[in-house]
Amino acid sequence: MTEKEWLKYLKKYIIENSYVIKSKNEDCAVIKLSKNKYLLFTTDALVEKIHFHFSYTSFFDLGVKLATSNLSDIAAMGGEPKWALLTLGSPKPIDKSWINPFMEALTSTLKKFETHLVGGDTVKSPFFFVNLALIGETKNPIFRKGAQPEDYIFVSRPLGESSAFLRLIQKKSLKDIPESVRQAHLRPEPEILLGKELSKQKLATSMIDISDGLLIDLWRICEESKVGAELWEDKIPIGNFATLEEALSGGEDYALLFTVEEKNLKKLENLAKKFNRNFFKIGRIIKERNFYLIKGTKKLKIKPKGFDHFKN
Repeated sequence: MTEKEWLKYLKKYIIENSYVIKSKNEDCAVIKLSKNKYLLFTTDALVEKIHFHFSYTSFFDLGVKLATSNLSDIAAMGGEPKWALLTLGSPKPIDKSWINPFMEALTSTLKKFETHLVGGDTVKSPFFFVNLALIGETKNPIFRKGAQPEDYIFVSRPLGESSAFLRLIQKKSLKDIPESVRQAHLRPEPEILLGKELSKQKLATSMIDISDGLLIDLWRICEESKVGAELWEDKIPIGNFATLEEALSGGEDYALLFTVEEKNLKKLENLAKKFNRNFFKIGRIIKERNFYLIKGTKKLKIKPKGFDHFKN
């Protein structure tokens, strides 16, 4: 099975009811506690030689990235992270020389967003891995389902630098890779504050975080919303030292990808001013269930492409 096929197979074992209002095809499972209170559940793992290599990843880097990959899922639902559980598997005994920087990075990144580690599990493993389970809250969850034709498509920051790092590390030593590229891959920032504000102001009709690549994650929004999309090549923000291909399909950007109705564009502009930053309008949602890349006067039909654990 590919990852897509596995997730489709898994659906028949996952429940949804009046309390579990969303558990399939989302960044988080959503549990309704009351009229205006929802719990968000997510989990994410980082596995040695799949997600990282110790030849270029420090234990401090690993702690930051584990926290961010989970926090980003909460951000994608417009949530506020609260509590975390850690599972750690190691082939060697735990030693303070490496566990201290890992735990310092993990907990300090969580605490930036008032999130606390409350427990976990440890196991001996033939390879090193870490997994975090995260619980958050929101009054107004933002789902992938909700994009409508004529909505505009936005990303929260430039894309592709994380993928560019993986290309550059094949040719250069870590110290020779530009700082912004190293940070993008090894110590990315979650968009918690933006996600919360988009939820609070009800500006986004749909949202997802870009973990597997812009194209495949936008396709996930379109699949859930039963729509298509056109992307404007000249508007896609390409990160420093990245290529267009890396911006479209690289993954691990942890930027937010969201759709906004035209009537809310002014409010979004005001939000950008509040955060003193830019959001990038890169396309629009269309009724036809296809993907197009607008390249000058050409309209090219494209296929969603991104990371799949059982293909890549």
